[in-house]
This record gives sequence, structure tokens and C-alpha cells, in this order.
Amino acid sequence: MVVHAVWVIDTSGIPLYHKAYSPLEFDPTLFSSFFSSLVHFQSEMMGRQLQDITFEDLSFSYIVDTGLVFLACVKKDAATGKLLESLRDVFFQYFKDDLILLSSLLRTSPRARELLRDFELEVDKVVGFAPQKEPLPVRITAVPRLLHKDSPIRQDLLRRFGMNSILVVILSDGKHRNADIAEALDIPTQEVEEILRHAQRRGYLKVVSAYDSDEVSSESYFPD
Repeated sequence: MVVHAVWVIDTSGIPLYHKAYSPLEFDPTLFSSFFSSLVHFQSEMMGRQLQDITFEDLSFSYIVDTGLVFLACVKKDAATGKLLESLRDVFFQYFKDDLILLSSLLRTSPRARELLRDFELEVDKVVGFAPQKEPLPVRITAVPRLLHKDSPIRQDLLRRFGMNSILVVILSDGKHRNADIAEALDIPTQEVEEILRHAQRRGYLKVVSAYDSDEVSSESYFPD
């Protein structure tokens, strides 16, 4: 089953959790408000809940439990019952007795962050998502040092590789693979790898496992 994104939404319209597993873009706050209103409309005006909504090749399915909407965007005609039930069960496993931790006041507390991190790992398992294992370059050098005309780091990179090298190192933020950087700059991956090897030897960046990076290739969203 192709899963594009999952949400946990308070029926008041507050997005408690969102994670995208594909390049499709949704504004979590706007989308949560829209879908919460839609759930209320269906329940109050139609007297029932329409649990599947299809737009072209996408299907939005949800279940409502204890004042929360568990929603998934999947490929059209995919069966989502088990996915949504598992998402609900995992959420309640972590937050049923600690929903207060998702309030704006406590969300950034160490306890809330720990639960959200562990919850996200379980959601990834439910969805069948495996984080990108390819090592990711992470810039150590500050951007101003790369851009300042008198910076020896800038001069070194420009002398060896030209202006593309500055952009390659700037994009090495732990979120982009070598191939992503090459595509963004429209240059060969081999050229990017050569620049990164030199920058790593010089100490301008480091290469880490994607599992050690703060972010992976998919987008997670914990509202502030």
C-alpha cells in the first residue's frame, strides 16, 4: 500500500501529528482545520460519517475515536482499515493518559519530545517506512564563512571547484542526499561527491548516517 501521509487531528481542528511519506505537500494546519470541519459537517448535516474521500488518484480515509480524527492519504482504492486502527492504537498507547503533553505549553518538554520520537518510530513501522540509510553530508562550516569574500574556506573551494562547490556545501544540511544536491544544482553526482570528499578532508563538513540526522527524507510535523 502506498501511503502519502498520516495525521492525528483534534476534532477542534488542531493538528496533533502529521508525517508525509511522499513529495505531496499539505499545509498541516490548514488541512487539519478543513478536515475537522468536514468531519463535523458529515456527522451533523448528513447524520453519518463518510470515511473515504477520493480525489483523482488519492484517497483520504479516517476514523474518529475519543474526539480525535486518525487520517491517512493513500493511493486510490487502497484498503486503510487496518492502517488507521493501528495508527489509533499506537497513538493511544503513547498518549491516552498523557494528551496534556501535546498542548502548546508542554509539547516541547523533554517527556513530550521523547514520547513523540518513540511514537513516530512506531508509526513508521505501521506505514512500512524505512528511513534512508544512505549517509548524509552535514555542514560544519557556517554559511557566512562560505559566503564572505575573504574567507579562506571560500577561496579554497572556489579555486578547486568553482562556485558550485559553495552551493554544494551550503546544501549539505543533513537533509539532502548527494543525488538530491546534484539534482538541485543540475550537476553530475560525481562532481558533488568529489567536492564533498574534499570538504570532508578539510573539515568543512562531516558525513553521518541518516539515522543520526535530525531529519530524514520524509517530513514529520509536530506543531509548536
